[in-house]
Amino acid sequence: MPLPPRKAPFRCPHCGFVQDEPEHLISTYCRGCGSHYEVLANFANPTFSNRFQRACNRTWRRVSLLPGRKIRCHRCGQIHAVSGHAMSTFCFYCNTAIDLCDVTISFSTSRPIDTRGNLIITPSGYVCSALTVCREALVAGRISGTLICEATLRLTCSERLSCQMSARSIIIEDEARLELTCPIRTGDLTVHGQAAGNFECAGSIWIARGGLIEGRISASSVIVECGGTLLAESFVRPVHNQHPVEQEDEFDVFISAEHPLPA
Repeated sequence: MPLPPRKAPFRCPHCGFVQDEPEHLISTYCRGCGSHYEVLANFANPTFSNRFQRACNRTWRRVSLLPGRKIRCHRCGQIHAVSGHAMSTFCFYCNTAIDLCDVTISFSTSRPIDTRGNLIITPSGYVCSALTVCREALVAGRISGTLICEATLRLTCSERLSCQMSARSIIIEDEARLELTCPIRTGDLTVHGQAAGNFECAGSIWIARGGLIEGRISASSVIVECGGTLLAESFVRPVHNQHPVEQEDEFDVFISAEHPLPA
């Protein structure tokens, strides 16, 4: 029969009531006044060694320093805050489960991916899903369906992609040779490699030396460096500064209205 845990006296900092609890207690409720208090933070347990107390205090400080962040649910479009060390959460409005971990795909999969972590598709990876949602993405393999990237999307593959992509910013790297059959929607587009398709940008397009764009583009400004090539039907929109809107809020509405999560 296992031995019961050893107990030690703990004093409530609110009313002074002393009660016996397991010696490795972290927090508890006072049986005298009903108040909740943390044991390690108040050094209430005299049986802990100083070394263990210091280690626990370092852990609590490290966890408490992690900043929180705001998460958007792409099923209902609502935003709620989560802890900086959370690994998953539920939408407070529609109860949808949201993963917060990074995902690496190095094989063929058709499972839906909905995470606010980073997504990496290796050269051997292939995602065939109706909707893929992530924070940042690096695509070195293949992807089809719809991809919503809340931050930066990097494309390094040389493929013919049938995927509707939306991101705050898209970077086409040097080694990329892309043929995009679906419209690409982004805030800013940076091109170091070669790409052909239909690009709709809320901000600017920058074509670096050696970069190439073919097809159709729509942006507020286009910059082509010496050595870059633009062979596309171009539509440059004027910038209106009468009612400035932060790019983050504008682009969140930009992608959420066009690509809601299917029921």
